[in-house]
Amino acid sequence: MKESSNTSNMNSMPRVTCVQMAAINRYIEDNVILPTEIKGNGRRFVWWGRNNDYPSYLLALRSEVTTLSAVMEGCVDYCVGNGVRIEGLGGEWEIKVNRYGHTAEDIVRRMADDLVMFGGFALQVVRNEVGGIAELYHIDMRHLRTDEDRETFFYSEDFSERGRYRVSKTLVYPRYIPSGTSASSVYYYNPDFRQVYPSPMYNAAIKACEIERCTDDFHLTGILNGFVAPYLVNFNNGQPADDEVKEEIEKMFSEKFTGPQNAGRVMFSWNDTRESATTIDKLEVEDFGDKYQSLAKHSRQQIFTAFRANPNLFGIPTEGSGFSSEEYESAFKLFNRTVIRPMQKSISNAFAYLFGQDCLVIEPFTLDGNEKREV
Repeated sequence: MKESSNTSNMNSMPRVTCVQMAAINRYIEDNVILPTEIKGNGRRFVWWGRNNDYPSYLLALRSEVTTLSAVMEGCVDYCVGNGVRIEGLGGEWEIKVNRYGHTAEDIVRRMADDLVMFGGFALQVVRNEVGGIAELYHIDMRHLRTDEDRETFFYSEDFSERGRYRVSKTLVYPRYIPSGTSASSVYYYNPDFRQVYPSPMYNAAIKACEIERCTDDFHLTGILNGFVAPYLVNFNNGQPADDEVKEEIEKMFSEKFTGPQNAGRVMFSWNDTRESATTIDKLEVEDFGDKYQSLAKHSRQQIFTAFRANPNLFGIPTEGSGFSSEEYESAFKLFNRTVIRPMQKSISNAFAYLFGQDCLVIEPFTLDGNEKREV
């Protein structure tokens, strides 16, 4: 019987080999949290992030991205300057601002920290029996949510639990009004009138932060794997039942044969026949060291750019030059004028609004003055 032309053409076509692998997660979708504001659906307040966890995401970035952490800490130090004090209020205000002994500098440092990390800050204002301000407390922005009109505020320490906070443990406060009578209220600062919640100044550099974090993970993984060239291990006994079985096999194989203690270790394989033997193919993979170094440099520059900062300000010499006091002073003047002073002004205005007068004094940051201060 004559073979049909279609069959002949099919036999002459190249064979396509399909590689079966366990599912691979998309990093951006699974790990990068956007500052999405979710309203409605019976919620008493606006969610901050897809699972009401955006502040926790920013805190994780800060703890894992070295450049971001260094810039934030530097900004806070510059904002606090050589000292903070309250003048003109009398009483104990020049010594402490609440019953726990927090000073004005303690409160301002925390306000500056939230302003750098989240883009805004909040204070709890406690009145005395005659309606005057008796105490001030800093409120961690991670634990604060508000309604769409920013009139009512909700405080809970477990907002990060995918929104499953305990209603019984959520405290509710009204917005602070100078003529109000509430025993406890919230002063809330968010310079972005377009959103319920503030945006950090490094918002445009979030991806750069993720690049630096992933670059560090890449190098750590290289160390843990002993810098061994990548191999493809083929199991030639058929497909496992599902992805869970594949992942379990991958996990057991990795635990036994990878890591810095496994260099030169002998691997054994028992097979029923030669045809069903486990095969290992060495993959020719390009050396990504230079590329990752370039990415790291780019991400650091993006972070500094987002803060409008020069690396010299944080003790990091610019490439191709050293670090001199002249370069520092020149860079600091611009940074102080465009970033630090507006931060200090926002904090000073908060105290002026609360007490009806300018009362907060922040001594400008100087290298000499900072060295002379007692620890």
